[in-house]
Amino acid sequence: MPPLSEDIHWSHISNQEFLLAQTDTHGEADTMAPDESAPSPSGPAEQHPASQLAKKFPQALEGEAFKDAAMTFVSEAESFAAVVVKIDDSHHIINPAHVMTILAAALDKLCKKTSGIWGIAGHDALGCFFPGKNEKQCIIMLDALKKHLVKKGSETVSVGLAAWPMLDYDKRQILDNAVKAIDHAEFFGPNSCVIFDSVSLNISGDKYYQAGDIERAMAEFNLALALDPDNVNVHNSLGVCYGIKEDLDKALQEFKTAFRLAPKEIMAIYNTGYVYFLKKEYATALEYFQNAERIDGSVFELNIQTGRIYLELNQPENAKKYLENATRLNPKSAAGFRLMGDAYSLLDRLSDAATAYKTALKLNPENAEALSALGYLYEMRMKNAEIALMFCQQAAGIDPENGLFQYRLGRLYFNRNQNEAALDAFQKAKELGYPSDEYIAKSLKMVITEG
Repeated sequence: MPPLSEDIHWSHISNQEFLLAQTDTHGEADTMAPDESAPSPSGPAEQHPASQLAKKFPQALEGEAFKDAAMTFVSEAESFAAVVVKIDDSHHIINPAHVMTILAAALDKLCKKTSGIWGIAGHDALGCFFPGKNEKQCIIMLDALKKHLVKKGSETVSVGLAAWPMLDYDKRQILDNAVKAIDHAEFFGPNSCVIFDSVSLNISGDKYYQAGDIERAMAEFNLALALDPDNVNVHNSLGVCYGIKEDLDKALQEFKTAFRLAPKEIMAIYNTGYVYFLKKEYATALEYFQNAERIDGSVFELNIQTGRIYLELNQPENAKKYLENATRLNPKSAAGFRLMGDAYSLLDRLSDAATAYKTALKLNPENAEALSALGYLYEMRMKNAEIALMFCQQAAGIDPENGLFQYRLGRLYFNRNQNEAALDAFQKAKELGYPSDEYIAKSLKMVITEG
């Protein structure tokens, strides 16, 4: 019987395992930040602070109607600032509609005094446009408004500000930028004030990324770099997007730029190494991972990918060390335990390998790699024959495009003299790039003999 290690490693490499930055909030802040603020979806009217404003301010406009009126208002302005003022933690306030009415009265007074216009920008937020004003002038005005609200015994508010002209933004987009600044302000806590900047765009891009809209995320990241070409986190985020799109050369360019700007930034180092891993340039990838390890060896992704590289380089003892670290750092990683099972199998620690594969399946019963590996391990050890076949069949069913899974299934059929099924599986394995000529010939000979 051939050694078990013969067929251990034929893994698919995912391009989804880059490190994405925690949003950098070291932007200019007066000490402020976002909520899922303005504009927000509407529910039952009585639950929303803005719902009662019409009684006292029947002229108050909302949504697109407010934007239309504002665009007319600033049509002749050579510059203006847009502001979103949002009640902090409105869902925790006993009577948020009362607070919104106080805020509206204060903003109405301010706009009349400064030739501004205000409207409803969300269920707990109001928006304003101030022709001829810049963000810093607005901060001074709104600081006075915030102090007034405190004196009235009202709750705190956060403020997002954006100016026009900026980049190639249309006037109508500036209120949206102020909303992005409010989202940015959330990172600083209640009573915050943030001016729209590259970090605001990075946060906005992250939201699109998390929602799976890679193209819009990239558009936000590119705008952020137009504002701040040296923003390390944005270069990293853009690199991740290129990586997901499998444009590895552009991903590498962004990560190397981030690495040049911040040579000790572990994310940029790891992600650069991971691109080389995806390109199957394992020695180069390992150099970057080892560099990252010298900065911080406690990163789960770093340990699991270093372990994978050592498996690719057929160095299971080194792989074992990193994969054991990875599973300690993240005991819920099915992939970590499956790879650890591969390392143990290559080291002929078959009982430990079986335990690792079983753990992977407890964490993820649909882990095709663990199903196939455990089934094949049972077969090679002549244990649990029915379960071995079932596991290998399940794995091939989950991922029918994996050549190794088809090959292993063919071996199990062949061992049971199910020669036609074995021949079919071996032929599929060969079509998928897994070398199977020897067993195709053996199976074909048996089929002919039986016929």
